[in-house]
Amino acid sequence: MKQIFSSLVMLLFSMNAWSAGTISFTSDQTGNLDIYIIDTNGENLINLTEHPADDYSPTWSPDGRSMAYVSERDGNPEIYVMDLNTKVQQRLTEHKATDIDPAWSPDGRSIAFASNQARDHAADTDIYTMDVNGKKVKRLTNKGGNNSTPTWSPDGEWIAFRSTHDGIGGIHVMTADGEKQRALTQVSATNPTWAPNGKQICISSENLAGVATLTLFIVNVDGKNIQKLTNGTHVSDEPNWSPDGTSIVYVSARDGSKALYVINVARGEPRQLTEHVGQDFSPAWAPTAFSVAPNSNTQLLQWGVLKRKAHVNR
Repeated sequence: MKQIFSSLVMLLFSMNAWSAGTISFTSDQTGNLDIYIIDTNGENLINLTEHPADDYSPTWSPDGRSMAYVSERDGNPEIYVMDLNTKVQQRLTEHKATDIDPAWSPDGRSIAFASNQARDHAADTDIYTMDVNGKKVKRLTNKGGNNSTPTWSPDGEWIAFRSTHDGIGGIHVMTADGEKQRALTQVSATNPTWAPNGKQICISSENLAGVATLTLFIVNVDGKNIQKLTNGTHVSDEPNWSPDGTSIVYVSARDGSKALYVINVARGEPRQLTEHVGQDFSPAWAPTAFSVAPNSNTQLLQWGVLKRKAHVNR
């Protein structure tokens, strides 16, 4: 009897470990791109944007109350912010340039993004920061090439990003004011995400360890101790680290269409999170304050409000 009870406790603990979190992502399952959120156990799928124009690349505010993302509802890619309680949306950038890849700073005061507003070629972008109201825009990179997918270090002191200005297209790091820029990888790589401990960065590359497809690797912030996380058999891209550091959500098309997978960092055991007709990508893990999926007895921040609304509208 004691053994059965112990097994049940372990099963419940395992189930809770998978369900205690929320992930946002982009999906075209309704015919255009929208922002969705889903529990990490694959339940409680909610469409946040529900707009006929394309909305994509979500990033959470540190308190979990707001989300920044890219929308093309005004004719070109611009950065918007949504209050997750009221669903009121505010446009932050307003010009003819392309503004993409928003990333919210850990202190909640700034948003980093990529833009071609100072470039002659549309494909070339630089990294910028702005206040969360769209003011005080500052350009951080100016050496040419395509600079994209910024991600903040947990202490807010550094930004990692992809750059082609040296002809490689590897991952670079710089201070939050654009100083001390240096290459982290000497080969092409994409989509960096910082570990919560601030000591490592997960990247995607097809030029390390003899792999032939985009594969997830973890590297120290000094560029040393590169470790392969996924097996290299299927494309693995767009990693995003969980707030507790134990798991990474990423995108893979191993079953023919892009879907989200979650992998345990220590054990390297992936599992499929989404199974929709269409493409799911650009995942972003909700911050810790938002990462306990509530049940009928406990409502946490906006997730509880959104879930109540979802049940009412069914």
